[in-house]
Amino acid sequence: MTKGRIIASWIIQVLVAGLFLMMGSQKLMSDPELVANFARWGLPDKMYLVIGFFEVLGAVGLLIPRFAGLAASGLILIMLGALFTHLTHGEMGMAMMPLMVMILLGVVVFLRNPLNAFGKSAEGIG
Repeated sequence: MTKGRIIASWIIQVLVAGLFLMMGSQKLMSDPELVANFARWGLPDKMYLVIGFFEVLGAVGLLIPRFAGLAASGLILIMLGALFTHLTHGEMGMAMMPLMVMILLGVVVFLRNPLNAFGKSAEGIG
């Protein structure tokens, strides 16, 4: 794996992990604005706590090389849910954030994938 790919992966991982630590912490602290949004979207009570827990867990996972690809994949699923929620409620502008984060997480998954584009085994990056 090239040094450039390693550096690029770590930069994205650290930035996205920071974002998810912040977003997840807000949910775990029951930020009143977020609680109101979840209610407005018709999501189950306390769902923000479950999502916040997995966002923080995913953020930590992004910083552990062995789990970074798995964590990024899990966070993509959370962002798919966020994207769907925003789109179904007509919040097109708000839908851009989860879309951009999903793209960054996809880059992490690609960089961390032990198989290259030709199906040959490639060494994972640390």
